[in-house]
Amino acid sequence: MALLSSNYTVDFVEALEGESAPITFKKVYGLNVRMKTVWTKDKNGNLGNIPGDIDPVTVTLERGTGESLSGLYAWMKAVRNGDVKKRTMIINLFSGPKRDKPVVTWKALRAFPTALHAPEWDSEENAIAVEKIELIAEDLEVEFA
Repeated sequence: MALLSSNYTVDFVEALEGESAPITFKKVYGLNVRMKTVWTKDKNGNLGNIPGDIDPVTVTLERGTGESLSGLYAWMKAVRNGDVKKRTMIINLFSGPKRDKPVVTWKALRAFPTALHAPEWDSEENAIAVEKIELIAEDLEVEFA
């Protein structure tokens, strides 16, 4: 499903240090939940599948801008240094120019960054940006408006 004129905002249940507003991204990938299955045998010896553990959710956010991204970079640095503080990340999809109510909201639970890519620098623009951030989350919830 494609939505025209859409943007994703990302916010955190516990705010990142130095971040006062959501970060807006143009693209979001990986909002998928997948379960492993386990083969079992019943008392009659019949084989069957049952749900197992949930695979980690890999979320990729691209082309992000915000008022200040220092908290995002500080979080990545802390994780890199062994201080893995997992956070619940809220991703809202807005359609059209109005941003009063999201069309869909995802919650990436217990997430932490695994990669952070700086953008190409352009002397014509002064936006504070991040090209791409990749995160791992333990679970994903979704709410539709």
